[in-house]
Order: sequence, then C-alpha cells, then structure tokens
Amino acid sequence: MIRAAALYSKPAIPWRDEPDGTHQICVTGRPSDDDYLYTLSPDWRSPEEPARFSGVFGLKPSADSTPANISSVTGTLAGELMIDTYGIGALVDACADALREVHGDLRPPWDSSPGAFNHHDRAALDKFHRQMPHLAAKFDHYFKFNNLLDEFNSPAGPIVLLNVDAEVRQDALRKYPLLYDFYRKVVPAVTATSVILDSHGNFWMREAFDHGHIRVTVMIRGGLLTPFNAAMQPAGGSIALNEIARGSYRTLASAQVTSLAMNFGLANVEFATDYRRDLGSVTFVNRMDAVPQLIAPPGVHQVMDLIAGDFLRALATGNGGMNSNLTSRRLPNGIYDFSGGVTAQLNYSPTLELLARIGDAIATKHNDRVRAEERAFGEELFDAFVADYNDARPAIIALDLDKDKQQEKSK
Repeated sequence: MIRAAALYSKPAIPWRDEPDGTHQICVTGRPSDDDYLYTLSPDWRSPEEPARFSGVFGLKPSADSTPANISSVTGTLAGELMIDTYGIGALVDACADALREVHGDLRPPWDSSPGAFNHHDRAALDKFHRQMPHLAAKFDHYFKFNNLLDEFNSPAGPIVLLNVDAEVRQDALRKYPLLYDFYRKVVPAVTATSVILDSHGNFWMREAFDHGHIRVTVMIRGGLLTPFNAAMQPAGGSIALNEIARGSYRTLASAQVTSLAMNFGLANVEFATDYRRDLGSVTFVNRMDAVPQLIAPPGVHQVMDLIAGDFLRALATGNGGMNSNLTSRRLPNGIYDFSGGVTAQLNYSPTLELLARIGDAIATKHNDRVRAEERAFGEELFDAFVADYNDARPAIIALDLDKDKQQEKSK
C-alpha cells in the first residue's frame, strides 16, 4: 500500500493499460502436483473448475494526478476461487455448533468473578484432551493456561465465559531459533487489542496480546453467543450464529510497541461490517469509517503525523474510505465460488517508502529461514489436528447419517 503510487509508473512491471488509465495485472492459479502454480494472465477470467484461482491487482491515478506526478492512486486487489467442498455458511454453522460444546462441567460451586482457574477450567481441559488428544498435547507443550473459562449461574441458566489467558512457553520455541528470538523481543514490547461490538457498544468478542498474555473473551448462554458489557455481564439476547440472515457489527483495534520507554503505534483502527446470508450465499462488506490515530510521545507525534498522517487520512476517507468484501455462493452445479477484494485510496509518501525499504532489507536477510520455521511450526499443529480428525471421522460420519435420517423423518 505504501509503494502503490510509485509502482504505478514502474516500466519493469508488466502492466496492462486500461482505457481509464488503470494499470492492471491479472493472474491465474492451479494445482501442480504438490505445489500451487500462479501465472500471469492477459485478462481477468472467472475460474471454471475446483481449486482454480483468478486474481487482479490494479492502480488508477487520482483525478488530480498528472502523468509526471502520480502522487495518489486508487488501489484494488481482488480474487476469486472455486472450491468443491463447502462455503462460508458451513463455517458459520460449524462455529455455531462449536459454541454449544464450549463449557466445563456446568456445576456448582459457580464462579463469583472472572479469571479464577478451578474445576470448571479443569473439566474443559479434560474434555479437550479426551476429544482431541494429539492437538491437546501440542497445546500443553507450547502454551500455559492461566485461565480458560468461567461459569456463572443466572436466572436464565448457566453462563459460560470463555475467558482465555494463555502464555507461550518460550523455551518450547527453542527448536525454532529465529521464532524464539523474535518472540522473546516481542513479549516485553508489544500490546495489541481487538474487539467486536454491536450497535449498543456491547462486546461480542474481546482479544488482546498484552506483554506475552494471549487473551480471548466470548460469552455463551445455552450454547448461544451472548453480548456482554465491560463488567463481563450479559448485555442482551443470545443469538444462534447459523440463524442470522442479516446484521451489522463494528471492529475496533489498536497496537503499540514500547521502545526506549516510549510508546509508538496505531489506535482507533475501526471497521463497520454488514453481514448477509441466504440459502446459497454469505457476504461480508467492510468499510473503514474512522481515521486511525497515531500513538507517539509529544513532539515525535507531530513528526510521525507529517510522515504518515496524510496516508492514513486518505486511506480512511478517500473515495469513501477503505472497503472490502468477501462472498461465497453455491453454484447450480454444487461448486462454491469464493470472491473478495479490497479497495482504497493510497497516497505516496517518500519517507514511508524509505522506512519500508529499510524494513524489507532487515526482513530479507533471514526471510527463507523464518518462513521455513513458520511452516514447520504450523505443520506441527495442523498435523496434530488432522490426526484427531481422522480418529473422529467415523463418529462424525455416523452423526451426519443420523441427522440425515432425522430430516427425512421430519419430511
């Protein structure tokens, strides 16, 4: 995003020139043995087979730009993918089903306040170990749980507060020396928060990384997602995710790094999201509706605003603000079509580009080794999940068959 306006005029990039001045690149993707192959394409064409991908990246100069001075562009990045398995709706349904399984023993003595590790947490962890032993063993190896969930009684029935407070066991990362070194530096310096809010300002989810503590908070009542207030008390009616046809919510995020006893970062990174679902499709539409705020000490803040302020203001307000969408729809042949894209106005900042080049130079030095470690770590967790899934697959298939029989009887 930082380099977009500069990229527009680079002749080394095989741009395709559109009549409106847009410079565009199209790509296609397909499986190739054990790899996935991307190639340049002369134009955009929607994929027609499962596992095929089409993508486009375009830059259009703003109205006040001239050929000699492209200082601002509208950037668009979009893609479309065909899948023959399931759509976003199935993922939403799976999340709804998973919420019903998130609980400890649902027995007294009930919690009186959030955050105490007790028999509720132990019951939930025991269930995790029974149902997913391979993945649970990996979590035990890499994470320490200070709290997992809290269970309260209420006139409307038990309330489960999924209230995770976990820490990475740093010594367990020593087998990945670059990740270990990176994480060791992140823990004392980085804090970040993200929340999902309803129209009344109540929470649907809270997430945070606070000096090594990974926190996630969600409230569940009767197996249904429930909004909660700042005091972690129910603040509205519960909902079944799989039954929502239309809705809106906001996400609000911030992140900062402490260096030399000074804080630097971004706050008020806010998006509004509209959600829509019907029998065959699910759509998310997001838009940035506020200018992110720079975090910096007095004096330094003014300098940072000169460097990045114009870029952030254009990102949030130019052409209606940064917006994105994601849709999955079921086609008549049973294949699912996933499509999505993001559009934003991107102003050129020479200083930001210089900082990006410095960052690239630092990252490139160890890039291949870092990626190899990231893949290896991810494969550890994924392979454990697959092992548990394969063990449970016969029971899952039997459960699906029972559901099908019940549906037939109801007809």
